[in-house]
Amino acid sequence: MRTHLTAAQLVIVGCLLAMTQGIHEEARHPCAFIDTINITGSYNMGSSLNNSYVHNWTVIPRELVTAYDFVIENGIRVPAKRHLRACICKLRPCVRFCCPAGQFYDLAERSCLAAQEQLPRPPGHSHMAVHLQNGSQLDIELRSLFSVYEETPCDHMKAYTKDNTYLSWTLHENGSIIHRDHLFSKHYCFSPLLIGNSSWSWQPLACAPEKLHFVLGVREWTYAVCLLICIISMFIVLIVHLLCSDMRNSFYGVAIKSYTTCVIFGYALLAHLTLHDPANLSTAACRIIPSLALLFLVLSFYILSFIAFKLYVSFNGVVFTKPMFWLIFGPIVLIAVAWSVFVGFSYHGSRLVFGGDTCWFDPRNWSIMIYFFAPVFVACAISCFFYVLTLIRISDEPDIDAEKSFESLEKNRLKSFWKFFTYTALTWFVCVCSFAFNHYREERSHLNYAVCLSTAFHGFAALYALIGKNQQIQNFLRRIEENNDEDTCENSVPMSLY
Repeated sequence: MRTHLTAAQLVIVGCLLAMTQGIHEEARHPCAFIDTINITGSYNMGSSLNNSYVHNWTVIPRELVTAYDFVIENGIRVPAKRHLRACICKLRPCVRFCCPAGQFYDLAERSCLAAQEQLPRPPGHSHMAVHLQNGSQLDIELRSLFSVYEETPCDHMKAYTKDNTYLSWTLHENGSIIHRDHLFSKHYCFSPLLIGNSSWSWQPLACAPEKLHFVLGVREWTYAVCLLICIISMFIVLIVHLLCSDMRNSFYGVAIKSYTTCVIFGYALLAHLTLHDPANLSTAACRIIPSLALLFLVLSFYILSFIAFKLYVSFNGVVFTKPMFWLIFGPIVLIAVAWSVFVGFSYHGSRLVFGGDTCWFDPRNWSIMIYFFAPVFVACAISCFFYVLTLIRISDEPDIDAEKSFESLEKNRLKSFWKFFTYTALTWFVCVCSFAFNHYREERSHLNYAVCLSTAFHGFAALYALIGKNQQIQNFLRRIEENNDEDTCENSVPMSLY
């Protein structure tokens, strides 16, 4: 009983807090944003008329005017310069038209157009059939009963149809629009629509927010397969570096293993997001999974920067110790974690970066350039900086025989690593260019076949540069091959015995 009582008390307290918050919001904004108009620059009557405002010859009481620091665009609250808005629809019911008189809203073009000359002229805004409170329906002058103004609430408007026929909506005297007891949304605007190339019909158009629909086609499956190819390649590189004792016990080897692990997990999460509909994922999963993918992918690039720094200090005669390694590597990991958490809770255009129509970055805006490609570019710039310093250091060093073996090993690591870094940078440069190209063409996707092929190329580049061009790895593989040859010889039987 006590548990149920406590739960009930919590519900009551929550309702009271919600009501308090609602009262506070109502005090700040006395009506819904859709019922307001911008009256910045309108005349203030001063104390002679209780500080009321005059807008378009309409006196607006002070209590219906308040300052707004936002606007609503396409159903999204967007920060804006502070301005005055008045609840004009509380004085008289509002009627909103999409376009100026003589024009109509083209549903395909999503814009106002003038009617062609061979078509009938669209009706004006002055009169419309209105259902009055006494039950009669008359064609009356709108401005005698309503506040009339022109505005399109959203970029994309739609009309409601049934069996490809427009519905018959009725404008009532109180400003409501009704069809058979169905009340139309307040976020509307009227537009004449052509029926059969012969007549126009007034239709209320509703906001139709553009949804990013989930697509799982050939391109998405190709991308997932290419991610799998890269994951397998990175897994091979990881296993070889784990088996090679010379690499396993070096700080360079630890960094390479960390890098491949990050790429494996990052690409696996990207494949999961590519193949799963965001509608089937929970809100938490739609934010946690992309945040983890971002963490692993960004961290992988900063591990490359760490390797570039490690190679630079090696040529300067600095020997890494474990405390020094973790003192540098640890903050890199913490920075990547902090960045992924920050992005996971960030908004882009008053919308969460992760957790909207798509669980990855929205391809309709530039959020991926800001939150993903920008830190990747910084990491690449840091790596290139240390590479240039390393080349300058090598050119200034005298050729000492005692140090030739060390230099040969480090120079081989430098060459193989920078081959791989170049291929990796090229892969992500293709991704950046592909996104910019898709955005320019208004394709609602991050993907094209160039991204797919470059992702697979990333895996093959790791096999080629980190295994095929690394001297220590090649020596290790030769020893394995020689041991296998010796075992084969010992187990073989001379033909003369037969």
